[in-house]
Amino acid sequence: MRQGAVGTPRSQHAWLGIINVCCNGRRRYFPVITQGLKLTLGLVILVFFQWLGQLIVLWTNAIIPGPLMGMLLLLLVLIYPSQLVSLIEPVSSRLIQNLSLLFIPASVGAFFLEQKITYQLPNLLIIVILSTLLTILFMSLLIKLIRRSSDD
Repeated sequence: MRQGAVGTPRSQHAWLGIINVCCNGRRRYFPVITQGLKLTLGLVILVFFQWLGQLIVLWTNAIIPGPLMGMLLLLLVLIYPSQLVSLIEPVSSRLIQNLSLLFIPASVGAFFLEQKITYQLPNLLIIVILSTLLTILFMSLLIKLIRRSSDD
């Protein structure tokens, strides 16, 4: 397509989300949210809620981590229907797809704590075993409840 045709992105501004539209011989530039900007905006929203949670924990001296407080605030906001879901969904799905990569720094850092971890190893094993058993129990009860409700 030639430069200036209706709906063609300008090469130097396409990454900004600006599209060149030609109407009656006049060129107009309309900002359009492209996929890259949607991902960036979704990430900014997630980081904002994490920052907001950290700020609330700092002000209130709460005993839960700031990012967890931020995700709880995000959950409260997402309960009510809004356009926020469509902005967060693309970036959150990509983060979930690559979730295993986010655990690598924590697991590598654990190797440098060998003496501290050896003292806590029995506690860690008990926690891992109990949480696994509780998860299995919860999931089995949930599956039974879902099957019972679908049979009715």
